[in-house]
Amino acid sequence: MERAKLSPGRRLSLGAMVAALTLLFLYGSEVLTGFRFLCACFASFFVVILVEEDLFGTAWLCFLTVSILGFILCPDRISWFFYVALLGHYGIVRRFFQKFITVPSVRSVFTVLYCNLGTALALWALHTVAGVDLWTLAPQKVPFVVLILLVEAVFFLLDILFEAATVLYTKRVRRFLLK
Repeated sequence: MERAKLSPGRRLSLGAMVAALTLLFLYGSEVLTGFRFLCACFASFFVVILVEEDLFGTAWLCFLTVSILGFILCPDRISWFFYVALLGHYGIVRRFFQKFITVPSVRSVFTVLYCNLGTALALWALHTVAGVDLWTLAPQKVPFVVLILLVEAVFFLLDILFEAATVLYTKRVRRFLLK
């Protein structure tokens, strides 16, 4: 399906809708601690709508808005740190990787490296800015090497889920949303 030319009003309302849904799920990730990672990932998937419509400026503005409002509204801010450091802009940067890196295996390597940098930034910020003891976030009985391998597998899974969210939007949701 060809991308629709959206009026400024529609772009604004689409951006506001994405920001509201993202903020709702980000707040949910802070309140529903048992579903923290799942809700934070869902929060990051909504940017796919803006990216698929080539509204990159609106997507970055949405990320900035949710980051500021999330800082104000989220009580615990653990998910917020990961949203700001990685999840919030991952969908936008992922599109640039898709556009400029045509070899899938090389693109996957860059994607995982990007995820590693974002996670390292979030962990550093949690430790230095928020004063969180990082060992309290990790499962106690899992060896560190196994934990690293699990995180790398989650990054690949995140990429697969973003692709699924993109396909879901383009094949099922877009025609209803942009009538």
